[in-house]
This record gives sequence, structure tokens and C-alpha cells, in this order.
Amino acid sequence: MLTVGFIGNGKSANRYHLPFVLQRKDKIKVKTIVTRNLENKTWKRIDGINYTDKIEELYNDPEIDLVVICLKPDLHYRYAREVLEHNKNCLVEKPFTETLEEAQELFELAKKKRLIVQPYHNRRFDSDFLTTMKVIESGKLGEILEIESNYDYYRAEVPENVKEYDGKAANTFLYGHGTHVLDQVISRYGKPDKVHYDVRQLLRTNRMNDYYDIDLFYKRENGKSLKITVKGSYFRLHLLCMEQEGVL
Repeated sequence: MLTVGFIGNGKSANRYHLPFVLQRKDKIKVKTIVTRNLENKTWKRIDGINYTDKIEELYNDPEIDLVVICLKPDLHYRYAREVLEHNKNCLVEKPFTETLEEAQELFELAKKKRLIVQPYHNRRFDSDFLTTMKVIESGKLGEILEIESNYDYYRAEVPENVKEYDGKAANTFLYGHGTHVLDQVISRYGKPDKVHYDVRQLLRTNRMNDYYDIDLFYKRENGKSLKITVKGSYFRLHLLCMEQEGVL
């Protein structure tokens, strides 16, 4: 039985983690959830789980094997390091950290302590992605030279949480949204030989980036290359509609 604790009790924990974990009660036990506000009733309390605002309860509990971090991206490194320093395995919501150096430091610390630290990338298990990969790998489409993946936001309004930008890279559309499709590609094809990227701020300056177009190139033994493009935007859908209506 794997005993788990969570740091953070927001949308990430309650929508993308707990519903799936709680289906596996024969293998996983969620013991403690740390929340900064015990009075917050946004998410329904789950029977049998200890909710606390004292993180030391989680850190000092010898029964907890794994800690899942579901906090704002710019807090991931700080709390992942604390978890490892308290000799517990750690699963970190994406994006893993703000910088490569922070990620490397966490992996080195985990290795030193013989622990596991990993980012949480659930989209590599999406049925549409798995089906697409199955078709490609079957060979029925022949030799694939180019793949394009579009993952747009599909909202008619600008989300409230992007009307102000704190300047931190981890709190941007590319880090928060683009990591899904980049992980899908890298999980199947590995590290690319060359990368070209176009990242923009369509929301004007002093806002987070809200558009990305990234090309990943892979060399092949036959001399040909595979190009994989991942794209995402808040506004791509609106621009396409405007073009069709003759506005642009």
C-alpha cells in the first residue's frame, strides 16, 4: 500500500489527481492534504482524509511515502526540495520547475537520498494521443515526415488569472499549457536534434505569453528528418473565424 500526502487543495489536486487515485484504494491511501485555508469550502472534503494547515504534520509523518505537490508553478522547486529533504518521494505537477538548473538540482538530491522525484504529466495517457501514436507506429500511413499538434484554449473570454502577469516564467501559457504537448512528443520521440520556437504575447506587453509555435526536428538514418510542430493559443480560434468572415 502506497500512502500519499498532498500539498495544495485546489483544482489540480481535486480534478486531476484525487478522482483517479481514489479509484485505486486497494493500492493507494491518501492520508493527508495540506491546505493554507481550512475554512475554504470550494472543494468538498473527502471522508477519511486528514486536512491540515500545518505542513509539518505531513513532513513528520513516517507513514507517508509519497508527497504530491499541487501548488502554483513558481512554488514547485521550493516545496519539492523540502519534501526530498524530509526523505519522502515527490511527484510535482507540471511545469516541474522554472529552470533547468532547479530541475537538475532536484534530481541530484533525490539520487543522493535514493528517492524518486518526477513531474506529473497525465496527458501522455490521453486516448486521442495514444490512438494517434498507435496508428503512426502501425506503419499504415507510411513514412511520416511531419506531425502537427494543436492544443488551444477554446475559451471565448480572457481568463481572469492572465489579466495580470507577475513576470515569472513558470506562470505562463507555454509553461502551464505547452508542457502537455511537448511532453507527449518527447515521451515518444525523445530529445530533438534541433528546436525552433515562436512565443508571443497577444495580450499585449506586461502580460504572460499566450501563443506558442514550436518546431522539433529529429534526424533519421536515411538522411530525412521528422518535423513535429506543437501549437497553442488563447486566440487562434478567433483569428481563424475572422479570416473566414473576411475581416482579416
